[in-house]
Amino acid sequence: MTRSGRSSRALVALFGTDPYGAVVRVLQEADAALTAAEIKQALRAAGVPDVDARTWVPLQRKLRADEHIVVEPSYRYRWVADPGVPSAAEAFERIVLADGGRVPAAHVDVVRQALATAADDLEDAARHRQTVLDGLRALAELASEVEELTVNEASARAMVHRVRSRVKLAGLEPVERAGDTVAFDRKRHELIGPAVREGAPVVVVRPGYAWRTEHEEVLVARAVVQE
Repeated sequence: MTRSGRSSRALVALFGTDPYGAVVRVLQEADAALTAAEIKQALRAAGVPDVDARTWVPLQRKLRADEHIVVEPSYRYRWVADPGVPSAAEAFERIVLADGGRVPAAHVDVVRQALATAADDLEDAARHRQTVLDGLRALAELASEVEELTVNEASARAMVHRVRSRVKLAGLEPVERAGDTVAFDRKRHELIGPAVREGAPVVVVRPGYAWRTEHEEVLVARAVVQE
């Protein structure tokens, strides 16, 4: 790292009144992240006397707590003009670094695990919310389409065709068709009226729906039938 005589004198003067400001200046002017040894070397090259451990330790604590300083692997320090808002986990790790090891490791691990669990819970909640929204959106589109067809006096056949086409987009397949006569299957049919034997002819009052994927079929609603 090269430095003009004027900037070197300015850095020496700054270190005399604000040692931390001088360290930050070195990082701001660096092209890459610097280790503690490289920061001290840059100060020494500018004319600052050797920085001993007693002087460096409080400066290092400030670096680790500074939101504009990113601590990279191997304890390399890099200046960022716009640090943004850290996540809870990132903020906690910065606190741990700034603490300098005074908090027991077991306590730190407990908080890390709690933060990780909270992050997983938030992700699960976000996925659940999106799933609900997707389902509500599909339901709203179906309701809108049925109302449009009704106002336009569409035939019953056209309305059934449109509804089945719409739900098929969600992976739903009809179980039976209203008005058809089928063999009773207690696993797929919900019976209205007196009991009938398995396989007896019944009339479909209302179709059911099953959700089919490549790996499974889930019966979402059984078809309603009667003798």
